[in-house]
Amino acid sequence: MCTIAADQKTIVRPIRATDVPDILRLVDSARRVHLRLSPDSLKARLGSSPGFLAEDPVGLRGFMVIEPHISGTAVIVAAAVRDTWGVRPYLAAVLPEVEQAAREKGAAITHIGYDEWLVDGLGEHGFEICEWIVNFERFGSWPKSIVTMPALVRTAHLHDLSAILALDNLVFDQLWRKTESNFSEALARAVSFVVAEMEGQIVGYEWCEIYRKHAHLARIAVHPNYEGLGIGSQLLYQAIVDSLSRNVNLITLNTQENNVRSHALYQRFDFVQTDQRIPVLCKDIG
Repeated sequence: MCTIAADQKTIVRPIRATDVPDILRLVDSARRVHLRLSPDSLKARLGSSPGFLAEDPVGLRGFMVIEPHISGTAVIVAAAVRDTWGVRPYLAAVLPEVEQAAREKGAAITHIGYDEWLVDGLGEHGFEICEWIVNFERFGSWPKSIVTMPALVRTAHLHDLSAILALDNLVFDQLWRKTESNFSEALARAVSFVVAEMEGQIVGYEWCEIYRKHAHLARIAVHPNYEGLGIGSQLLYQAIVDSLSRNVNLITLNTQENNVRSHALYQRFDFVQTDQRIPVLCKDIG
């Protein structure tokens, strides 16, 4: 199904598999791009996650992809607009289709990112800041902190997926919960994905990836009943060691600004909070 934008030249339609080459070229060449996943992951998502593009007789003008979560939230995971097109007409053309797709799935829409062009534009369409994310980074050598080993830490496998998913749903608020496909992809590609076991059950996990020359700690979680035993420190230590063993000296992570307990853990392992604050924008379209 296609719609015609206000300029009468632009067609907006759902993304098809045949659009992948054009979309990847736009991501590679445009100045205004927002990606919450790697180009390879984006390629895998196109066609399975709701997404729409705008095109004119010249070609692709812009696109947007959302990823619905079981939590009732759809996150904007990819967006880009051609350099010769304005943000306002781009959002006016594409966003209504995206919002309708989210509405059909009963989901609110969330944007997480500091891209000014998109944050400002979404603000004009009823999105409001509902939370802030802060960034921590760590340079240097092996951790100086003494780490106890209360749990058995081992590499995660696909047969752990259901336990990891259940733990994730228990630990994190709805907005931050990952999907089964998120974890499946991470298990296949992450430089470090381990679980912590105690009393025969998975009580924590850690997931860290490498992007070019730096590592990013995407996730660390401990079951509430096992907090305070040092499992979080054990998992964080493992992420750092796995990253350094691959000659990566910079490790980054993001966490909520008000999560002071996790801040203390990261600082104990020489992570330093940066000046970067990332807004979380939300819009209820029910």
